Amino acid sequence: IDLKMPPLPAVAMFTYDTKDGKPELLREYDQPYSPLALTAYPEVLIKLEDLKVLQHYAEQRILSSGVQKNLPVEKRMESLRRAALLSVEELFKDPSPENINRSRKVVGSFVYLLMRDPQAYLVLARLSSHDPYTLQHSVGAAVNSIILGKKIGFRNESDLIDIGMAGLLHDIGKVGVAPEIINKPGPLDDREWSEMRKHPEIGYEIIKDIPTLTGVTKMAVLEHHEEKHMKGYPNKIPWDDVGLYSKIVAIADIFNALTTERSYSKAKEPYEALVLIKDKLSNKIDDELFREMVMIYGGQLEGLSGAGTAPQQKETSE
Repeated sequence: IDLKMPPLPAVAMFTYDTKDGKPELLREYDQPYSPLALTAYPEVLIKLEDLKVLQHYAEQRILSSGVQKNLPVEKRMESLRRAALLSVEELFKDPSPENINRSRKVVGSFVYLLMRDPQAYLVLARLSSHDPYTLQHSVGAAVNSIILGKKIGFRNESDLIDIGMAGLLHDIGKVGVAPEIINKPGPLDDREWSEMRKHPEIGYEIIKDIPTLTGVTKMAVLEHHEEKHMKGYPNKIPWDDVGLYSKIVAIADIFNALTTERSYSKAKEPYEALVLIKDKLSNKIDDELFREMVMIYGGQLEGLSGAGTAPQQKETSE
């Protein structure tokens, strides 16, 4: 078994000597070492500057189809979720084309599994609201966007990747908003809201010239806070002019926010969140898409019998 395992990347590894409280060298940078050999140690240390090297190695292994096909669907989804979280963490530190393209590979792996394993729906839905808020919200919004896109008839994997990337990047503009506003535990005042509402435009400016992202993905980042009756932001455009991808991300964003634990708000159960959206937030979401979201979670809300008819896809992936 050990011979079949790929060697670890070139990072030094240390053990911790509890007697003198100092790390002891276990493996030099250029010394071959397999993952199986590490099982003899309860804990191994690495230098902080080598962390990114190991993260990239783990991500490549996780995204390898040879590894994925031998794991149960729950393990596959959990490993992909971890890869997505690492990818988004780097993305929010540096929203460069390179990091965005890495994120696209992770989203593509979610789509690949979703298209080939019927159980993936339920596992993805459970994972989307599992973690605390912040970076995890972007992964959850991407997951829900992919699920909803598949539910309303997206059959092309590239379209599902586009909507997944829109969900993943929808809040990337918050890198340009002051951290004290982003992390404020209570309600924002008028000045703070004014700053927060700039994030769709900031996000669009960050990604608008990245060639691997399609126009519909970029417009979803810009439009996901537009509302009915031209009361949304940033451009207050007519609801009929808001793109389908933008409307999908809007529902995914709201639903995941409500079903995720936050510092000032307890996570709601899916049914409770759907009721709140129906009763209090209907001006922010598309009615037909909302019916489809209800059906994804296996229920029917009063006044929303049946799945409804999903809106036709007006955009192309170009």
